[in-house]
Amino acid sequence: MAPVVDTAIIFTPNMVQLASFYQAAFELDDPQEQERHRGFQLEGLYLGIDQVDDATVTPSNVALWFRVEDLEGTFERIVGLGAEVRYPPTDTPWGDRLAAVFDPDGNMVGLSQKPPVDPREALDFPGGG
Repeated sequence: MAPVVDTAIIFTPNMVQLASFYQAAFELDDPQEQERHRGFQLEGLYLGIDQVDDATVTPSNVALWFRVEDLEGTFERIVGLGAEVRYPPTDTPWGDRLAAVFDPDGNMVGLSQKPPVDPREALDFPGGG
């Protein structure tokens, strides 16, 4: 069996603020709460946010990507929460739409939306394909 990523943890000195950001950005249910931890169960992934007291914690070189149904609506909601834009909604050659922002701690958060129909399925090949 291939390994499966099932948990992502963000370490931050601003746990409550960051958990509130992700909850509002993605319209998540209330998080599981512990003294120094907030967590959200997403489809196939547990997103944890842990309090650290070390002020030297900096954003990492890892980005979290979220597949959403309404990219423009989600993007506008997140920008309305004060997120800095890395790049606005953009069409890709393979058919997905992508956008990226930075969360309040400076971590990159990617958004993706699949096309309603796989572009390869829309191709009409002579002779039935």
